Amino acid sequence: MGDVLHAIQQNVGINIIFIGMAGAGKSTVGRALAQQLGRQFMDTDTVIETNKNKNLQELLSGLGLRGFRELEEQALLSVDVKGHIIATGGSAVYSHLGMTHLKKNGVLVFLDVSLDLLRQRVGDFSSRGLVKAAGQTFEQVYAERKPLYEKHADLTIDCTDQSVTDICETMKIRLADIGYHL
Repeated sequence: MGDVLHAIQQNVGINIIFIGMAGAGKSTVGRALAQQLGRQFMDTDTVIETNKNKNLQELLSGLGLRGFRELEEQALLSVDVKGHIIATGGSAVYSHLGMTHLKKNGVLVFLDVSLDLLRQRVGDFSSRGLVKAAGQTFEQVYAERKPLYEKHADLTIDCTDQSVTDICETMKIRLADIGYHL
């Protein structure tokens, strides 16, 4: 493991970008990995909230689905950092332009979590700022997004029965295995 960690630390210009559903652990794993690697952490949802001085639910309510997705795409396209660990919003994968932009300087890692576990973690998603069409259920959002996560991901990590530490270790090994010596 020491060799893998050393290889990752040597190439600090590559971003590691997490994609996945709300409740997948993108921010939690991202912060832990950033700390382990001595890198900066960025959450694109936080960037949006800070820039607009409103929480995601307020923005979604005020802008509507289409307006929020446009705002999110602008935020993704504005990301101009190197060597960061980045957590994206769950709906970021709807922006092909945003995903393409992020891939230019990074590797997209899909944190794959079962629908049952996501439901447990998210609970009442009506107050979470989940970007969805009116009347769409959490299950429908999951079914719609999962193929997009799989399409855009350079690497998929099955997070079933893994702690945050386990996920970070698995990811570092898997990234090295596919040639991302970060």
